[in-house]
Amino acid sequence: MNPILYSIYQFLKGLTKLSFWLYYPNSDLLGMQHLKYKDGSILVSNHPNTLIDPLNAASRVPKVVHFLANASLFGTPFTNWFFNTFFCIPVERPQDTKGKPINNQAAFAKSHAFLARGGCLFIAPEGGSEMERRVRPFKTGAARIALGAEAKADFKLGLRILPVGLSYEHAERFRSHMVVNACEPILVSDYADLYRENTIAAARKLTEDLEKKVRNAAIDTESPEEDKAVLAMEQLLRNNQPVPGSEHFKRTKKLIEAYREWATHAPEKRTAFDSQLATYQAQLQTLRTTDKAVARPQRLLLLRVLAFSLLAPFFVYGFINNLLPFAAAWWIGRKLDLYIGYQATVRILAGLLFFPIAWAIQAILVAQFCPYAWWYLLSLPLAGYIALRYWEGAAELLANLRLRNPVERQNLQQIRTRLFASVQKLLDRQN
Repeated sequence: MNPILYSIYQFLKGLTKLSFWLYYPNSDLLGMQHLKYKDGSILVSNHPNTLIDPLNAASRVPKVVHFLANASLFGTPFTNWFFNTFFCIPVERPQDTKGKPINNQAAFAKSHAFLARGGCLFIAPEGGSEMERRVRPFKTGAARIALGAEAKADFKLGLRILPVGLSYEHAERFRSHMVVNACEPILVSDYADLYRENTIAAARKLTEDLEKKVRNAAIDTESPEEDKAVLAMEQLLRNNQPVPGSEHFKRTKKLIEAYREWATHAPEKRTAFDSQLATYQAQLQTLRTTDKAVARPQRLLLLRVLAFSLLAPFFVYGFINNLLPFAAAWWIGRKLDLYIGYQATVRILAGLLFFPIAWAIQAILVAQFCPYAWWYLLSLPLAGYIALRYWEGAAELLANLRLRNPVERQNLQQIRTRLFASVQKLLDRQN
């Protein structure tokens, strides 16, 4: 590879990982050892968060990853040059051809040659992105590319498919929870005999196996209503019985299975539970408090208020000196009025642009009046982080202060106790 392009790729990869660490700090990376493979491979994931997903999966792979990208992105001379130069292969979809027959022979041929050279190619087999915790049916394109590349080498390439499940609790929300879960690779040569008998059947079988692996590796709910209930139950569990990320993921998968079985075996009990859960959530919203405040009432609140008062100057310094780039990034996300699935992408990119520019301008202005501009510049990222953590801590403290009424607190705790007992029974059925 061109050393300049390789250096650019590694720089962008590092920047991407830093961005995810800042935007999704509560993240769990599971099974990363499965992504270390020196020969040709196809990286596959579900696609719940638009442009974030390919970068999220690819940034975890040690090798340089190329991407199958929508042909519409190559529509202008500049974008055609840019995406062809920076590791993308165009593939046509029905919406890209304006009624003309789809022709992906060139894309397949280019993919086959790239994989034969030991490259790693990212493909999202769902074919599109929907912001939901649900894995949609896979299309056969990834399987056909994998089988076609192996068939040209008489199934001696050693090509592997690397399945990754991506789960975001609130994909568009700043500092929300995310799970990147890589599972056991699929060896494409295992489908050689079936391919020689029936190429279509082999592609379908490989697609089915791949989809099953990704479903098992991701949080996969059936509807927005189910997802909302599962998120609320996850919150109850996390605030009562916190466990490491990998254990929480497994627990949530069991919870989803038990919750569905409940609808079959005791539908009236599940309906009553759903109603009680909705009532509890509505009361939290009315009181502008949180489940964590109900589950873990903080003591010595007056001392905490005093501590936050003493630390306020540090917050003010960080807040004022980072307000302009933060507000600009947030404003861009709102002003563009894009589909909600692009909000995280836009805010991350805007932040990467605005924060360095704002810090540089502020440091130049300070240098006109103070000889310590370099120290000021170095303080800005740390001050911004301190201000952010102070804001989060203050919000948690405020949620507790809003529950000072003992009657309201006791009422919520009683409802929560019943809800948690029901959730615990659900999990016990799966153990």
